[in-house]
Amino acid sequence: MNIEHLDGDAARDRFGEIEAVYAEAFPDYDLGDYRARIDRLLRTPGFEAVTVREEGVLAGFAYGAPLKGSSWWDGLEPAPPAGFTAETGRRTFAVIDLAVRPSHHGRGLGRRLLDELLAGRVEERATLATAPHEHEIQAMYRRWGWRHAGRTPGGEGETEPWFDLYVIALRSDDPEASSSR
Repeated sequence: MNIEHLDGDAARDRFGEIEAVYAEAFPDYDLGDYRARIDRLLRTPGFEAVTVREEGVLAGFAYGAPLKGSSWWDGLEPAPPAGFTAETGRRTFAVIDLAVRPSHHGRGLGRRLLDELLAGRVEERATLATAPHEHEIQAMYRRWGWRHAGRTPGGEGETEPWFDLYVIALRSDDPEASSSR
């Protein structure tokens, strides 16, 4: 197994491979929408990706970027406590996609990718979004220590009409970073 950390330029250079894994992992999602989202994301300061290869083949990836504003949290239900949605550009890292080829499921690659992506982050916490119907995926995140923060409406062009948001503290000295209660 070969793990590699990539910045936006390096991820752009490997985009064809990343897109192929994305298409396998999310066969019902529109690749045109994906291309537009990833093109913007790759230019975001602080973007980071982690990939894993097995026997030379890209088996999975995870990537994200720091939140620069609080729009990620717009419409969060239930309403969070005061200050929960305040963003400074260094408070929250958003995991945008985590994907493992279906042929590589069950090997712990998803957890390894996420752990690698978040290990060196300077932010207080991380967040990610899941589709409300993805019960098994949500259960997996809860087993990994993520806490449900609430549900937000998807915007125009989003892959889902609603998203369940999860958070996790990245530093042990900040236990409140992962709680919306």
